[in-house]
Amino acid sequence: MLIRMVNNETYLKNSQELDYLKKLVNQHKVCWEVWPEYLIDKNGNKVQIGFELDLTGIHYHPVHHPTPGCDECVKVYNDLKKIAKLITPKEGRESKYDIGIFDRSIHSAPIRKLRDEVTLTLKIVHRAGFDRPVDACEVECLKEMEEKLKELGVKKGQWRDSAKDSEN
Repeated sequence: MLIRMVNNETYLKNSQELDYLKKLVNQHKVCWEVWPEYLIDKNGNKVQIGFELDLTGIHYHPVHHPTPGCDECVKVYNDLKKIAKLITPKEGRESKYDIGIFDRSIHSAPIRKLRDEVTLTLKIVHRAGFDRPVDACEVECLKEMEEKLKELGVKKGQWRDSAKDSEN
């Protein structure tokens, strides 16, 4: 669960933050996808070493057609970053989470009907031994992040306005 009540004040702050992030999710129609992160080892073998979790969002009531790196794109990226920071585990673990830099690009994907979107990448890999194969720690961290995204209303794959959507 995203909200952990330490005292009434902390609960209120977290509840307000959660509501604010849910509003951002709806404004930017935020979606997520997961991709395997691969490395070619010294023997030429392809080894999965982690995951790439992509968050995508669109401009909220743009005043102009989206252009790569425009002020609205920066706002979308910064809002996606707020979501990414919330979903990443805070306690020390064997894995680490790297938020990619803003690439000043407009992306599009057929699954989301080629909408103009901003993408934030979040890598989930080993803290030490970057070339080690993915293990239970990365899998569990990804699972926790996915659950938090679902709690925020972020959609898996494509945006759907349906309240009946149970998969997210």
